[in-house]
Amino acid sequence: MSLEGRVVVAGAGPGGVAAVRRLRERAGGRLELVLIEREERVWYLPGTVPVALGDSRADDWSAGVRIEGVRFVVGEAVGFCGGGVELSGGGRVEADAVIAAPGLHLETGALSRRPGLHAFWDPAGAARAAGAVRELREGVVAVVISSLPYRCPPAPYGLAMQLSHLYRSLGRGGIRVVMVTPEEEPLAALGERVSGFIRGALLDAGVELATGFELDLEAADGRELRSAGGESLAYDLALAVPPHGRSPLLRELPGGAPVVEVSPVFETSERGLFVVGDAAATPLPRAADAASAAGRTAADAVLERLGLTPEEHLPRPECYIGHGGGRYSKISLSYPGGLPPEGRAAVSIGGPSEEYGREFGAAFERWRALRS
Repeated sequence: MSLEGRVVVAGAGPGGVAAVRRLRERAGGRLELVLIEREERVWYLPGTVPVALGDSRADDWSAGVRIEGVRFVVGEAVGFCGGGVELSGGGRVEADAVIAAPGLHLETGALSRRPGLHAFWDPAGAARAAGAVRELREGVVAVVISSLPYRCPPAPYGLAMQLSHLYRSLGRGGIRVVMVTPEEEPLAALGERVSGFIRGALLDAGVELATGFELDLEAADGRELRSAGGESLAYDLALAVPPHGRSPLLRELPGGAPVVEVSPVFETSERGLFVVGDAAATPLPRAADAASAAGRTAADAVLERLGLTPEEHLPRPECYIGHGGGRYSKISLSYPGGLPPEGRAAVSIGGPSEEYGREFGAAFERWRALRS
């Protein structure tokens, strides 16, 4: 069968991998598929927390990408122009359609002037902070969400609870852990039930909670955080989720927000350019399954132009939150009445338990298998 076009998928995260696998499975060889990723290996974002705690190495949470029937190109996609993707260094890959899943860009430089503050939100960055986490003997540890939106929303709360458990287990009762968020309620977008659960879990873990603390990114006075409202918090060690901005690939698209406006099938104002995952402006949480569902939807939209009927599929996001000692909770969402704004999410919360801790490990194995 002759090829009827080329589709380029930029980014091998959950959204990109789901899109390229959907295209491969449903196109029946009618499309040439190209997957672009900046490195030979990709990183599993939930591995950030265990690496920061010193429980594992960054490399333990990575995998190579080799999907049968898909051409893999190593390079950074930095622009979309005239139906093709431009690569750093001057290369270009022509395409009839592009599904971009570059995630959000970590702007760690916005926090670089502060002593004792480690800005990261990936396993590699966490590895650079792990030594400071283990070396601290007393004082205040602040886990800081610097701004919204950011990837994997529940994870900073899990980091704070597991830090508290770590220091208690090491006999360092003089260390206070403070969770700092700009939201008035933790994980407010998931509703009152989830916010209440997070508040209670932090209390049980001995973690203090500072809400409504919108970090002043310009203030850098020693080991002190300042909010836009004039509050201050002294710290000995700070672990900060840095501001998340747009990927270079999407910076020419309209709008000033980190996320890009998209249609219900995730197409942008540029026909033939779809954006899925964390970089897309949607009411869904920035979780792996929501990104995967978006990738499948965008792939179906491309396939529909080849005459294939889209298949309905609703996301079922799941997030694991560590409490320490191998115990995790799981927050699950489903959309029995359809997606927002027409439908509302049904939320279930399980744990904490060691069973969910084992599920957390199994989720990584599934993630790795999808890339082989």
